[in-house]
Amino acid sequence: MAHQTRIPKLASILAVSALGLSLSPSWAARSFTPQAGTWVISDEVDGKPGRGLAIDVQGNTFFMQVFAYEKNGDATFYTATGQMEGNSVTAPLMRYKNGRSLGGPMQDAVEDQSMGQVTVSFRNGLKGTLQFPGESAVAIERFMVTSDALSVTNPLAQQGGRSLRLFTLDAQGQPDYTTQAQLWRTDDGITHMGWIKPSIIGMVDYQPRLQCDVLLGTARMQCTPKDAERPADIADIESMELQFAGFDIQGVLRIGGSHPHTKTITGFDLGAALNEAPYVDGRTTITPVQHHSYLASNFGYGPACQVTCYSSVTTNILMPMNGTWVVEDELTGKPGRGIALDVQGDTVILQLFHYRADGQPTFHMGSAIYQSKGPGSRASAATIPLRQYRGGRSLGGAASTAELEAEAGNAMVEFYSPPLESGAIDRNVWWSQGLLQLPGEPPVKIRRLQTDMPASFAERMFGDWYARSGEVVTRFDRVQGEGVITADGKLLCLPVGLTPGSNMSCGEPDGVRWRSHYSTYLPDMGRSGPFLRLRDRFGNAMGLGVLD
Repeated sequence: MAHQTRIPKLASILAVSALGLSLSPSWAARSFTPQAGTWVISDEVDGKPGRGLAIDVQGNTFFMQVFAYEKNGDATFYTATGQMEGNSVTAPLMRYKNGRSLGGPMQDAVEDQSMGQVTVSFRNGLKGTLQFPGESAVAIERFMVTSDALSVTNPLAQQGGRSLRLFTLDAQGQPDYTTQAQLWRTDDGITHMGWIKPSIIGMVDYQPRLQCDVLLGTARMQCTPKDAERPADIADIESMELQFAGFDIQGVLRIGGSHPHTKTITGFDLGAALNEAPYVDGRTTITPVQHHSYLASNFGYGPACQVTCYSSVTTNILMPMNGTWVVEDELTGKPGRGIALDVQGDTVILQLFHYRADGQPTFHMGSAIYQSKGPGSRASAATIPLRQYRGGRSLGGAASTAELEAEAGNAMVEFYSPPLESGAIDRNVWWSQGLLQLPGEPPVKIRRLQTDMPASFAERMFGDWYARSGEVVTRFDRVQGEGVITADGKLLCLPVGLTPGSNMSCGEPDGVRWRSHYSTYLPDMGRSGPFLRLRDRFGNAMGLGVLD
């Protein structure tokens, strides 16, 4: 049975209520999704080069690229792909050869050999275990870039205000409350959290409710009620702990009072904005604004001035999806080069899995500052020095630390959002499309690799979503004409022709008319502003699961 549960707009995520919201029967499948990006073997993290993993789980499809070393010390890579069974997967670890080298001509690779079976199991979206052929099982974890530097990109030391969409989950893993929360830091260095409350002039305002402190050495913060005399909706709150992991947020809410209990929190980082000191240019007062954007960004436009006017100029830091990327022109259906991209805050990590001139597999990697191309620009970019290492641990070999072997030159990545008036629908999908220039090669288009590829519009929309219009959590599970609809008929979405900023039409149908209606854009790989995916078409939860 489908559901469309209206979640109270102004109800606090922290409110404790006996209200039971009937969303769905029991859930099958995973209660989390492993986060795409760079993973590491916990015991091998020593601040020196070593082995690593680029993991990407979409739907039930698991794909992993491993950067490692041969017994003679040469850098190499392997891949593994398979179908998840619950929270685990076992797949052959494959070696390839004779693909394209850095700066070399187009060339497909071929399979060389299987190195044996690799098994990966996940405890939640950020931790798990791995067993390579010939080795014992070891703990693995998502590699996290943490910093205490004040920045618009750093939620742990926030400059400006950061918007969060948070959900509390019931015992069955179903959302029962949601709110848009705000995180900000005051001049005294204290980080506050608030959520929307109506103001006296009919607008909404973020009322401070909690004071937050970073848990040292982690990407977590613990928030506790700010005042001794608490509002009724947080009277029994003891604390809320949140883990920030890029676009994803996981946490736990601890309730005291007469019925002590905990609730799991899942959510999304919507981005941050920082208004800087205004300045006057002719008749215009201009406010510089920094945006850190996981979703469609707010770009500044300058008005035409009659006598005086106010405007803004925006510095946009656009956050692409982390995971496996490919060069569009190299998508031939055959083995080739692979790219692992991981952008966290203002740091980008790039891993290039490719081949030497003699055909043997190798990898290069590097990291750099990722930032806007400047005020008013609609692009963000990084220049990344690529390095090759040797001498690290081989499969089944003894522990060993790698050393720098050679510098290969700089790679450049760029992500860009076309202006609204251009009519380009890809203005909303910069998080899955971009440009890459490798040393000795021209710039090329790159695309987030889609391993789970629904065949139709309806299949792309099947699953559970938070819909910003109406503040509802809804499940699309039926095809209607060219579109998709919920079983209760409350929400229908149809593909439409391209118009500026829109390629999908959604609303509540009323026969041949709409009872309510709005134009929006089709979520790209589960991400958009109007819709946030909560479960995929297989029923797997998109969050990181229970915080441990």
